[in-house]
Amino acid sequence: MIKITTSNLNDLAYVHYDFLCKKFDFSIEKRLKISLSKYQKEILPIYKKYYLLLQYIDKNLEEIIIGTPLTLEKHRIRLTKLSEDFELTKQEKKKTKEQKEILKDLNYIFNYETFASKGFRKKATKKHEDYFYSGNVLVGKINIQVCPYCNRNTIYSFKSGTKRTSELDHFYPQKKYPFFALSFYNLIPSCKVCNKIKLDNDDKEYINPYDTRFDFNKNMKFGLQIENSSFYYSENGFKFKYKFDAKISTDENQRIENNLNIFELKDLYDNHKDIILELIQKAEIYNESYIDELMQKYEGTLFKNREDLLRLVTCGYVSDEDLHKRPLSKLIKDISEELNLI
Repeated sequence: MIKITTSNLNDLAYVHYDFLCKKFDFSIEKRLKISLSKYQKEILPIYKKYYLLLQYIDKNLEEIIIGTPLTLEKHRIRLTKLSEDFELTKQEKKKTKEQKEILKDLNYIFNYETFASKGFRKKATKKHEDYFYSGNVLVGKINIQVCPYCNRNTIYSFKSGTKRTSELDHFYPQKKYPFFALSFYNLIPSCKVCNKIKLDNDDKEYINPYDTRFDFNKNMKFGLQIENSSFYYSENGFKFKYKFDAKISTDENQRIENNLNIFELKDLYDNHKDIILELIQKAEIYNESYIDELMQKYEGTLFKNREDLLRLVTCGYVSDEDLHKRPLSKLIKDISEELNLI
């Protein structure tokens, strides 16, 4: 897993809020006001409780749409309490008529299906340009090339503007938290594999790739465990280790373990031992003196700097800020550091 470190995330979040809650004729704000008006006069106890939920959402709408992962955690606790009588995750056929109506209304307010497919559009007038916003637009603006959950599969939006290799994972599952369906920091651009593996799992605490409280890149490192002397030429000569920083908190340690387990990352990364074997061999070939020789010969022509050369040698990015640009960059960087290749 890697962090999403796009430099202008806060600006993108406000653009997201402006589009969804302000610019379109049928915005979240307007849909919410309609529902508030409808349920204010209802006398059934369950509808009265739903009205209280709507009031809370209305009061905290901006934070719900663009609040940080920590802010969403805070609202999740309160919203879960306010919505417990609606049994949102209950099988559809077992829901009461009122529960079905409430869920339908929440999905109407937070219209994720349109956002994820055709998007929202407002045609240009004399007062404003043509407005268009969708999940595909959001993924393009976040501008990461690799799934942050696995750092294995690429993310790409086709130039046609209607298709992409990624999906938007709801960090807090949409089925359980429909009020977070369009929350900026709850929408994780991920590969289809990770989104399918994770599905609606919400039984443990995980790390949101946007969450600045945790640093998976720094606090968990891939390492090598040498098994026998064949490690120079055979994948059977070594195993992976997963090394945690000594100063890491118990909470972060457990969350990282939960992420590794839910996405089956240990199993998946065992499938890439061939890349590690190549790095072991490259570490013998590209020693410090040979790297210096190549720099003296090609700097300014083939390579702008030493980092460019090391990227060519390792086939991965060597800076934490660039791990989102190429598959398996974290694995390659961590092992290359252990081998003193970078």
